[in-house]
Amino acid sequence: MKTKIIALSTALVIGASSSVMAQDDLVGFFDGVSGMATEMGGIISFSERNIGADNSVEYTDLFISAPDGEVVIAADWLKAVPSATMPGQVTFTLSPIATVTINDSDFPAPLILNIANSGLTIIADGLSSGQNAEVLNYSVQADSLSITADAGDNPFLRAFDLTLENFAQDFSISMATMLIANSGSIDTASYTYDFTSPEQIISKGSGGFIDLEYALSFFAVGEDRIPEYFSGALNAFFELSMGPSTGSSSMSDRSMDIAYSGSADTATIEARMENGRLTVGQVSGVAEYSFTRFNIEGMPIPPFDLTIDGSELAISLPFSTGGAFEEAKVYASLTNLAVSESLMSIFDPSQVISRDPINMVIDVTANVKSTIDWSDPDAAFDSGNPADIGEIQDISINELSLSAAGVSLMANGSALIDNSMGFPFPTGSVTVTLSGIQAVANGLVELGLIPAEQVGMGMGLMMAFARPGDAEDEFVSEIEFSPQGITANGAPLPF
Repeated sequence: MKTKIIALSTALVIGASSSVMAQDDLVGFFDGVSGMATEMGGIISFSERNIGADNSVEYTDLFISAPDGEVVIAADWLKAVPSATMPGQVTFTLSPIATVTINDSDFPAPLILNIANSGLTIIADGLSSGQNAEVLNYSVQADSLSITADAGDNPFLRAFDLTLENFAQDFSISMATMLIANSGSIDTASYTYDFTSPEQIISKGSGGFIDLEYALSFFAVGEDRIPEYFSGALNAFFELSMGPSTGSSSMSDRSMDIAYSGSADTATIEARMENGRLTVGQVSGVAEYSFTRFNIEGMPIPPFDLTIDGSELAISLPFSTGGAFEEAKVYASLTNLAVSESLMSIFDPSQVISRDPINMVIDVTANVKSTIDWSDPDAAFDSGNPADIGEIQDISINELSLSAAGVSLMANGSALIDNSMGFPFPTGSVTVTLSGIQAVANGLVELGLIPAEQVGMGMGLMMAFARPGDAEDEFVSEIEFSPQGITANGAPLPF
């Protein structure tokens, strides 16, 4: 029979601030917190409380209920051990099985989450005698951790199962500056879900991934201090990498029914705002997806596959340059993005149009200078003068290429920018090469998608500003920018 009942608002009240007890006297600390929570109407009960020689505390048959029973936690045991060397640091361990029951007024039946773990350890700073520490650290580690839903008669959530292997997470906060740092890793993860949203969208899925690692750091400041990130006074970053993943998913409601499965190779994502410069990087490997159902607004599409060999994104933009010009860069690429013949044949059953995959490269650099006063950025953006925001010294199109369905577009060139006119004006040239356009245009005419007279007009207009290239069905246009205007192969462009 349970021997003691104490009021408590929620389980999280255990970690809330309270008066400082004697150094790492966890019994006194927990009793003090529970005493403060008595007026809030929660319940804690346990069969036994064991106090160790190291001032540790272990509760058996632990039962915690929030006010009105909205959240109920039950565990065979919970143990808290104070650090012998770090005041206020406490290590928690939990029984291999615990349950969290959610009684939401919007749910016709309780939602029960079964939590299983092996080697779960939670280390928390700032408890008992360590509440005034300059930096508070929290960490969670587990050999395995799983959360499984027992939905019962709950019509919204029918299934949820998440399993993590070798899970680790570290979190810290510097109280004076509000610098938050977080990092973690997961060796293996698997998941299954089946739920209905309040909008009656039915979603189902399952999958998994390996080798997830992430890290982030930022200052938790108010909206009024956000410009300090752009000025370089504050820094932040986010990094994530993940190994191969697989999954399947489906969504359906009255207007759509979509189902697909797929796999993806490794992927990395990085974003930094440091010293007034934003850098973003993303690299993804091979990905393959198979859509078994694709029906939107009563228009079904036959099953089809989509594949891509890889993608890459790299952005570097200076927002605070100290009055000097610095390089800005944008790079993006897609490699061999393709869809299966089952989809292409809907529009082109005779294969008139080439099935070549989509490839794209965008590589542009420029030297730019920020002229924004970040102590009052609105003044620059509201002035209506582009020079109050920044200036561009020069720009280079190192490569701009796009190829798809037998058509390819290539462009490269550079220009110097004159900012003395009140707006940036370029002086330079760009060479544009277009290949395969006539063959595709003829194919579209054959398919009846474009009238022949429109194709003829379009080709005639293009010939006015382009010359034939060295290869068959190739056209080249040299676009020049100067104070006298913009020309294409010497012919003024009509704008």
